[in-house]
Amino acid sequence: MEKININFTPDIINSYKRLAYRIWFALAEYVDNSTQAYLNNKEILDIVYEEEQRNLSVYINYFKGKNIEEDFFEIIDNSMGMSLEELQKAFQIGLPPDYNLGRSRYGLGMKTASFWLGDEWTITTSKLGNTKEYSVILDIESISKGDLALDIQSRDVEKNEHYTTIKINNLRRRFKGMTIGKIKSYLSSIYRFDVSSDILDLFWNDDKLGWSGYSNDDFVKNSEGQPYRRDFEFEIDGKNVTGWAGVLSNGSRSKGGFALVQGNRVIQSPPNGYKPETIFGEQEGGINNLVNQRLVGELFLEGFEVSHTKDNILWEGTQMDDLDDAILEQIGDFRKIANEYRKNAVDERAPSDEDFDFAVDKLLSELNSGELSDIVISKIIPPEALIFESNKQIGKVIIESTEPTIIKIAELIIKLYIDDKMSANDPYVINDSISDKGTIIVIVNKNHPFWNELDGATGILNYLRQCVYDAVSEWKAYFMKSTLQPDTIKHIKDDLMRVPFIIDKNKV
Repeated sequence: MEKININFTPDIINSYKRLAYRIWFALAEYVDNSTQAYLNNKEILDIVYEEEQRNLSVYINYFKGKNIEEDFFEIIDNSMGMSLEELQKAFQIGLPPDYNLGRSRYGLGMKTASFWLGDEWTITTSKLGNTKEYSVILDIESISKGDLALDIQSRDVEKNEHYTTIKINNLRRRFKGMTIGKIKSYLSSIYRFDVSSDILDLFWNDDKLGWSGYSNDDFVKNSEGQPYRRDFEFEIDGKNVTGWAGVLSNGSRSKGGFALVQGNRVIQSPPNGYKPETIFGEQEGGINNLVNQRLVGELFLEGFEVSHTKDNILWEGTQMDDLDDAILEQIGDFRKIANEYRKNAVDERAPSDEDFDFAVDKLLSELNSGELSDIVISKIIPPEALIFESNKQIGKVIIESTEPTIIKIAELIIKLYIDDKMSANDPYVINDSISDKGTIIVIVNKNHPFWNELDGATGILNYLRQCVYDAVSEWKAYFMKSTLQPDTIKHIKDDLMRVPFIIDKNKV
């Protein structure tokens, strides 16, 4: 019988840089290795740490130079370290560790994360009780060409030394501003149990990360002053699931949802929390009601399969559906509590301070750009008659070829055309609000470059609101006040912009 041999070429290493990592999950691979090495040797290391008067410590240092060629990451720990045999085994790609039910599972994490971050990296390590330090340099270009023999450098060290240092050079991307803030936030969340119980001291550039979690004061109280927070336990597919859920008194979209936890290490968490549709509703497009803002919790899932990047549970069979049904049975009543506890309260869907800072910085960057200056100061405005005639011709073509969405407000008809055949150079919107007292025409150009700036369903919704409300405001000002004064139009539009809040308030 003929056989086919399975071959893996050295160039497979190049595919690591195309993995769908988020930077915080890539960095978490190193922390996973450090913490698992500690857990595997806890009895010995606890004695050593007590003598050294410190905890397990992991330092993630990001050095930013004048350009990306000078940037590098350095991750340093004081965990058990590796012997020569363990170091050699670590470079058997895909070979699971001896104990593969913990945080280090697949024998991939350190390699995939390092080559995702940069083209060259070095690992230097010394195991507690040994008298040797070992160091290896890996270069993606050499490996992909077939040079698989790695030189191991060694030197003598003291027997009580124990550490691993990984340095990644030739980075592919730079990190700044909000991204660094998100890295710190996510790492704090992923290792919330380790850092809050003093098992781990985790640092980002010497900034010690912490986790405060939730207290009973954070949750809505019932008439007896007890918080709406509930523990639960059940089985899914023969696997034990424990957890808790609560209703926040001050919620936000970024807080809502469950953290999925395995081995006291968070797999998924808010602001991208797990949100079963049985509780939170349809999530396609990003629903933003009070349940999605207020309902939070943690689910401890032991024995479930995890993706090799450790950012998702790999559901099998009906596990996810069964889990969602079980959660509904346990805390279904919390949906009503979350929805009702907002009478006379401020709407909590407002952007976070981080969102505000990012938006202002982005706007200021645009306003200060040379490109905007060219448009405001230098670009000549065509004659009004020419603009009117051009818009009229474009509108005529769209109206003849596209079926509108019809909205009726009493005797007023709004015809909304959202067209994907217009040119990127055509106007973002064309309104006809004054030709016919009974009809408003709004034509939105989906091919305008600004459409690509819209962020999900909420971004599209708010953009379309602006386009339609502008047209309605012009119509009302013209036919009811006989004017098209800007202040009058903005005054009318102000009332329209409050409609979503009024609708939501009336539902409560």
